[in-house]
Amino acid sequence: MKEYRFIFTYGFALFGMFFGAGNLAFPLAVGQVAAQYWIWEFLGLVMTGVILPFLGLFVIELHRGNYSSFFGGAGPFVKFFLPLLTLSLLGSFGAVPWCVTVAYESIHYVIPYLSKANFSFIFCGIVFFVCLKEQRVINAIGKWLTPALLIFIILLTIFGINHAKELKEINPVAPSKLFFDGLILGYQTMDLLAAFFFSALIFNQIKKTFPAKTSDADIMKMAIKSSIVAVLLLVGAYAGMAFLGANFSGLIENVKSTSILITIANHIMGDYAALFVGITMVIACFATTVALNSIYTQYLCSLIKLDQERFKYVLLVTTVIAFLVSLFDFDEIAWILIPILEITYPSLIALTIIGIFVRKQTKFKVILFYGVLVIALLYEFIEI
Repeated sequence: MKEYRFIFTYGFALFGMFFGAGNLAFPLAVGQVAAQYWIWEFLGLVMTGVILPFLGLFVIELHRGNYSSFFGGAGPFVKFFLPLLTLSLLGSFGAVPWCVTVAYESIHYVIPYLSKANFSFIFCGIVFFVCLKEQRVINAIGKWLTPALLIFIILLTIFGINHAKELKEINPVAPSKLFFDGLILGYQTMDLLAAFFFSALIFNQIKKTFPAKTSDADIMKMAIKSSIVAVLLLVGAYAGMAFLGANFSGLIENVKSTSILITIANHIMGDYAALFVGITMVIACFATTVALNSIYTQYLCSLIKLDQERFKYVLLVTTVIAFLVSLFDFDEIAWILIPILEITYPSLIALTIIGIFVRKQTKFKVILFYGVLVIALLYEFIEI
């Protein structure tokens, strides 16, 4: 019984880490565009937005929670440079301050007089406190934040079903095209990048929680079961959001992607929806921020070989940087970050898939990684 309690706690934690603010928008967009044919585009979204990150979780579990070992399959340069680059973009210089910004924009509807500087300071301060202990990160996300998110999604879906009207009719679209569009949309989440590090966090936390005599094989089984729980929750949550997007596609036809959820919620839940959605978006952003900030700090400590006693000082630095970056205009930052991620992402997909089936043959992995990287660079150059 205790084992299954931990499996669900870690599974809930993984779901909360993935289901950030941006991930609320993607399935809604599926329903908005595809209307009565939403199921086909939804299946494509699941393939690249859920199954692909699950493979990322799985491949790190095969490496016993050691993402350096996984990246090392592509050579020593990739082993050092890619985790540093990826975690910096996911951490203080990219995704973390972006989550802070989205959280502020969500709550600003409810508290318009709250300044961004004050909100970011309070938000980052709470993140710092929660991140001080790694176990607190898992407990906060798995036991408190994720259940709150799930309650919101379930309530909103139930209200949506009760208020749903006849689906908006659109011209027939080939299922294959919708499926492909869903694949592209799921690809754009780039959740595989975070999956490597989320998996390592969960695997190593399970290892610390259970007795030293617990074998790596047993820990891996628990980690895989937790990953499956997270995947099932993601599929269910995405299906609920896609259903809402499809059934209210006429209502949200000319609405910005960032305002779709609150528009639907206002329609079916009334005046209190803004507060409801705002708080939920803050919770979603907070869960992702806590996970990424903790992982990035742990990585930096291991990189510069600092003991756990100095973790809090590095954590303070990463949190302060995230706070400062969150105060700037994010359009310019995104202009720099997105091409870097787009170029490296195909190579990581290839390395993930081959890494599940091939544990050795490093030379082949190196050739594959750099070959795909060159193709992605050429494609990016042609696009420009």
